[in-house]
Amino acid sequence: MQHVGAMQASTLKYVTVFLIGSVIFFVFDVASDIYERVIASNAPSLLDLTHLFFEVFSALALILAIRILVRQLRWLQARNTQQSQSLSFLRGEMDSFVQGKFDEWGLTSAERDIAMYMLKGLSIAEIASARSTAEGTVKAQTSNIFRKTGVASRMELMSLFMDEFLDVGAGLGDRPRSVE
Repeated sequence: MQHVGAMQASTLKYVTVFLIGSVIFFVFDVASDIYERVIASNAPSLLDLTHLFFEVFSALALILAIRILVRQLRWLQARNTQQSQSLSFLRGEMDSFVQGKFDEWGLTSAERDIAMYMLKGLSIAEIASARSTAEGTVKAQTSNIFRKTGVASRMELMSLFMDEFLDVGAGLGDRPRSVE
């Protein structure tokens, strides 16, 4: 998500620079036309005045577009900052919440390791390999984890944490945020 916002911001920066270049061109062209037609005492024709009007209108429209793009760019940057802060908050909160639940359930050190691997989505074989233990040992410790937590499956274990963090994540939108 953050990557998409960064790409949008980058694209808006390039478009804004291009528009600024276009405004500079139109402003110099309008100034040249005004000098040539009005100041140099060459009587401008209706076609010259129409051309000048459209150039002035185009320059003003580009200036308005730049202003809108700059506001959009600032909004995207503020949103990106808010999402980064929310993600950091959730990561920090998740770790302390998980450790608190492990304490509450009285999991041993080995059970904590296995529970973390299960929460990360590793299979029994992958957990055994990562811990350099037999699959039977991991299965026995998994059963102990399920008994201590009061769940019957890996999905139920994950849901204990997901439910909590969906509630916490939803509450983040309620917190007042400062936007620079």
